[in-house]
Amino acid sequence: MVTRPTRFAPTTLDVLVEFLSTRRVALTRSLKTLNREVAEALRGRDISDVLDDEAPAPDADIATHLLLIERAEERLREVDAALDRVAEDAYGYCVRCGAGIPLQRLRALPAAANCVECSGRFSRSLADRSHATPGGIRDRARVGTRLLVAGGEL
Repeated sequence: MVTRPTRFAPTTLDVLVEFLSTRRVALTRSLKTLNREVAEALRGRDISDVLDDEAPAPDADIATHLLLIERAEERLREVDAALDRVAEDAYGYCVRCGAGIPLQRLRALPAAANCVECSGRFSRSLADRSHATPGGIRDRARVGTRLLVAGGEL
């Protein structure tokens, strides 16, 4: 990645970094809580019951927690990547095309890695691909793996 001089005044960058750092702490706390809740819900249960397609769905809370965990992990990766870009003096530049990301966008989405144009192109690309899968159904093996991991030591 090409290193460029920081685009923002130090105080502006400090505010954005502070927001990213605060968000990182909050996401980490949420992940610990969600993982603990899933582990407690699975404690003493036979994992095969949870993965059984034929069984009724009393485990909707667990499935919801697992989706929340997945989303929080994704957000945490985005925040960490943004903090890495700050350290590399690459923060504020689109990782796809290299154009500057407007300060207004970074104030709204401090972990934004793409300019509006590239983000729009990426979103349209995802929308096109989502039509290829029936209703956007998740891969059961992936969810099953998350259940197994959640049931282990955290």
